[in-house]
Amino acid sequence: MEIGELLKKYRLMHAETKKAWAGSVLSPSFYARVEKGTNRISANDLINLLHANNISVIDFFRQLNPHDHLIDSEDQALRLAANKAYYNGARTDLLNLYNQIAKGDSPNKEEHLMLLEIYIAIIDDDYASIDDSTLKKAKERIFATSIFDADTLKLYCNCISFYDLDENLIISKRAVTQFKSNNSITMQKNILAIIINILIFCIKAKRYEETDFYINSAEEIATTPEIYFYKTILLFFKNLLQYHQKSEKQYLDQCYDIIQNIALSGMTKYSSSLKVFLEENK
Repeated sequence: MEIGELLKKYRLMHAETKKAWAGSVLSPSFYARVEKGTNRISANDLINLLHANNISVIDFFRQLNPHDHLIDSEDQALRLAANKAYYNGARTDLLNLYNQIAKGDSPNKEEHLMLLEIYIAIIDDDYASIDDSTLKKAKERIFATSIFDADTLKLYCNCISFYDLDENLIISKRAVTQFKSNNSITMQKNILAIIINILIFCIKAKRYEETDFYINSAEEIATTPEIYFYKTILLFFKNLLQYHQKSEKQYLDQCYDIIQNIALSGMTKYSSSLKVFLEENK
């Protein structure tokens, strides 16, 4: 069965109009053409559509023609579903997806379960709940990566605290080198988030000499409205590092100015955490 046919089958089972079924995910006219098979739907939009209508991603893909050319694969769809649930903080969705995958025979079942277990632990702020073998597999997979894809990069972003500093320096330099020239805003945010975390680790360990590569790489990424916040935080760390190198009060003052500006923007909790970090590491 093709994607459009299966979507229509589910829609009719729920007695919904095409407009109601498409919701805010797709325009009704575009969705109508998807059902007819004349428009192709992206994997991401398909996942969003299934979630919006409370349809199991796994059950849906099991009913499709395995050679359907309109999607990359069930494997990719499961990754998208897991990532979407994680970034929305939807713990219940992650648990449901975990249970569905555990009962099924999806491609890369073990890897999907590993990722979901880590995501759930991060949301719960309970890293101790991660099985040792699961954590070891995740760390080994990332550490062995020479060329990152989007999923491996996201996995590393979420597992960065599991590595020691020297391991993080090796892995992060590969990722930053590969993606610092990428024009995707999502990729740029991921890379800047990695750089910020590495700067935090280096400053805490007083390994200031390791930070030049990361500061220079971040500056190669053009500042846009979408990544302005990340660049502001990087400026804070750059000034703190300058203060350690030159012991000039102006750099410390600029750190406090940045903290105040972040607080004025409404991010009081984050500004407070930056202030604590500054007081402990100046």
